[in-house]
This record gives sequence, C-alpha cells and structure tokens, in this order.
Amino acid sequence: MKISIHKETVAPMTAWLKNAREQGTRNEKALRAILSMPDYGVEFQRYAEPNLPVCGIGFEEAVDFFLHFDEKDFENPRLAYKKESFLAFYNDLDNRLKKMEMLDSITAEDLGLVERLLENGLPDSMVAEMDRFTVLLTVSIGNSMGWPYGEYIHFDVANLDTLGDKQTFLHVLAHEIHHIMFSQLLPEEMSPRQYFFVNFAFEGLAVHFCNNAATPGKPAKYPGPTLGMDENSWQFYREQHAELIRKVLADGEKARDMTMEQVEKLVSEYEQFTFTSLKTGETRKVLQYPTYYIGCCLWGRIDLALGKERLFEALGSFDGFLDAWKEVERAS
Repeated sequence: MKISIHKETVAPMTAWLKNAREQGTRNEKALRAILSMPDYGVEFQRYAEPNLPVCGIGFEEAVDFFLHFDEKDFENPRLAYKKESFLAFYNDLDNRLKKMEMLDSITAEDLGLVERLLENGLPDSMVAEMDRFTVLLTVSIGNSMGWPYGEYIHFDVANLDTLGDKQTFLHVLAHEIHHIMFSQLLPEEMSPRQYFFVNFAFEGLAVHFCNNAATPGKPAKYPGPTLGMDENSWQFYREQHAELIRKVLADGEKARDMTMEQVEKLVSEYEQFTFTSLKTGETRKVLQYPTYYIGCCLWGRIDLALGKERLFEALGSFDGFLDAWKEVERAS
C-alpha cells in the first residue's frame, strides 16, 4: 500500500487568511484562484454528490464563506455549522498550523500500523488488493474531519487540532481507508431493510476496527485507548444506550414496509450533527453522529462474538444479519 500526501493548497490559503487577518484585505480574485486548484476541485466534486453525507457546498458558496465567515450568517446549514470552529482556527492560525508537522514525520513503520488495522478489519483477500491512496489536505469549508472519495482521503487542516497526535491521525487514516475498501463488500442491490442496517456498518465497523471504541456490552477490539472519537459525543450516547438500541431495532422493523426513499430519509435522522436525547429530551451538538456509535455496537458485537468472516457474510443479506444478531443475543 502506497500513501502520498497532497498539501499544495495549504500554503496559499493560509497566506491569504493571514493577509486577511493582519492587513484587513480579502482579495477575491486571489481566493478564486486558490479554490480553483486541483485539490479543491476534488473537494467540490465530493460535495456535489447528493447521496453522500455532509455534502451540499458549492464553489460560489465557498467563495462567499471565506470572504464573510466572520461577519454574516449563512443559510446553508453546513456553512452555519462550520462558522464557529473556523473562526477559532482563524484566530489561532499560527498555533493550529503546527499540527501539520506531525504529517511530515510519518514513516514506513507508521504506515505499517495502518495496514495492520486494515488487515484486522477487512477480508484477507482484500488486503492484498490495496494499492495507492492520496491524503488530501485543504483548509476546508466542510463539516467532517475527514472523508474518503475515490482514491482520496481528505483531512481538513482547520480541524487537525481535534486529532491530538500522530498516533490518532494514523487510526483515523485507517478509518477512512476502511470506508473505501468496505464499500466493495456491499451487494449492488439491497432491500430497504437490509440497506438500513448495513448503513450503520459503514461507520460503525470503521470505528470498531480502526478507532478501538467500546460501548456498553461491546468491549474494545484491542488493548489500549479509543483514538480519534469525540468523548463528549460518545458519553452522550452511552447515557441513552438502551434507548438508542431499542429505537434502531424498532426502526429496522418499520423499514420492512418502507420504500428505499423512505428508508434513506429514516437513516438521515441518525446522520445529523445535532441529536435529541431519547432519554432526557436534551438536544446537543455532536461531532460524530449516532450512526458511528450504534453501528460500532451492533456490528462490532457480531465481529467479537462470531469472527470477521461471519461478520462479512452477514452483510450479504438481511437474513444473514438477523441470524448473526440473534446468535449474539443468545450468547450474551
């Protein structure tokens, strides 16, 4: 597996931001030239995909955001959500950019850790097929710390401070590559009900195998800490764990009689950056939406109880998932 790092846009964009902060000038022509660089082109392609999470930001909206992020409110909910954290980055630019140093120190041994995590989290036959991935670094206007798209793994320089250290970055990198490979395991056609449960596996298994997260009833995959997950969000879900699991299983029953369009809408309720507690009614901003937690618990338990080959078989049909889940429940 070969990994290259693209960061060509970072220097011109941070220079533009420093000039805006220190000189009070925002050159729109220069900004448009930066946002037209190839790496940003990949980002805007990704945001134009309507069937992917955290998308829906266009080029002109990005221009408007960078020109006015500290002086106006934005109608696009993605940009409205981004504003607070981006201002924190802008006001502490020099310190935040020091996080880039950890990427310059990545070694072949570090990448070996990424490969081992993926070997544990994918069928053996897939690991040998892993080829080349490009880590794409931009000062981003998106809501996600990182996302996979084609051969690219994107990381938002404005959010690098949330990763903590290089070890955490490597586990998050493995998480994003897991997404790319995992998509190849899924059937081309799924019933709405199967799609509902498999959707939780997409994030949940990356969290289980690569971030080493635990939930009530599901210990961590490896010895050691959880890496790259927001503890405040995770604790919020733990507090309503029983209610969350009951709800998702009940919604899975409802999906039996739904169309795919209705199920996609149902799934989207679990993929928001605000969530109302099923236990207390409190609405909170979350950094990782409930799909991560629920999928980690449901599908991670199948892996720990039955092994990864049985786990991947269960992805192939709804009956396969249901049989595996019943077996896990009987054994617990």
